[in-house]
Amino acid sequence: MTQAGGSNPVMVYQNPPPRTGRIFFRVVFYLVLLVSLVLNGILIAALSGMAILTGGFAPGRVRQVVIRHGTPNKVAIIPISGLISSATVQQLRVDLRTIRHDAAIKALVLRVDSPGGGVTAADDCYHALRKLRGAKPIVVSMGALAASGAYYISMASQQIYAEPTTITGSIGVMMPGFQMTGLLNKIGVKPEFLTSKAAVWKEAGSPFSEFTPPVKAYLQHLLDVDDARFESIVQRGRGTRLKAPLAQVANGKIFTARAALRQGLVDHIGYLAAACQAAAKLARIAHPTIVELKAAPGLLNLLNVRSVLPAPRLQISRRLLLDLARPRMEYLYMP
Repeated sequence: MTQAGGSNPVMVYQNPPPRTGRIFFRVVFYLVLLVSLVLNGILIAALSGMAILTGGFAPGRVRQVVIRHGTPNKVAIIPISGLISSATVQQLRVDLRTIRHDAAIKALVLRVDSPGGGVTAADDCYHALRKLRGAKPIVVSMGALAASGAYYISMASQQIYAEPTTITGSIGVMMPGFQMTGLLNKIGVKPEFLTSKAAVWKEAGSPFSEFTPPVKAYLQHLLDVDDARFESIVQRGRGTRLKAPLAQVANGKIFTARAALRQGLVDHIGYLAAACQAAAKLARIAHPTIVELKAAPGLLNLLNVRSVLPAPRLQISRRLLLDLARPRMEYLYMP
């Protein structure tokens, strides 16, 4: 635009009209973002409240899932499944702490379905259960398999129920491993171990060294020590209820439920409900509420978040190779 009254025109600019569309979009965007944040905060708070009511997010907490409603007195079920390891020990300790601190829980049923596992892990589970046994009765309910280390921990109970199809026994200790010297010789590989002068037994049991008679005798002695411990635990747990000499059953054999009953390895053949009834009778309570102890869910469990990552792949690492090569004593049934 120009103005008259001079030889040189003067340009006059006007401010452009406000961009109302862009401003409106920004306002709507920030409002939607604010509402989303508020809703997410409310959702997290609600889920946190649910977690508190059912056991909480914090590690070391469990929730009690009601299997059958009854009187305020409760019989708790703790499942022991899969290989017995340090993780089994950790979870069992958490469960037993819950049972000790809940006065309404009057008895425990240990639901065992396991082939056994590590010697130390099984022994830790057994002693943790023995500490509870003095305060609250324990009954074992065996599932499909309760062998070796799983039978070991069952010795902490007052009574053992096996289902008609249960396999149990396998009393003994083993050292699984590989002997690879023959293969290495064929491909021209010769392992070399350097140890200090005094540590002559350092490589005993390695799959890369020969199992000479002295090495076998040395390892056999270690196995026999753990085996003697297993037998003493069985003798203490079963006592006069054994109907056969201990040597006749403590030889690594597995037994069907009927055979185990005849040998005195178990007390009754029955299902989980019968074991719960027996536990209630030992605790001198009637019509109890049956609960199963389970690990408390985490936040991601409640949100049902699924991973979009691909399935894990087996990677041969130094740690995996060392673990495979490590001699280890196990109360394990491994046909």
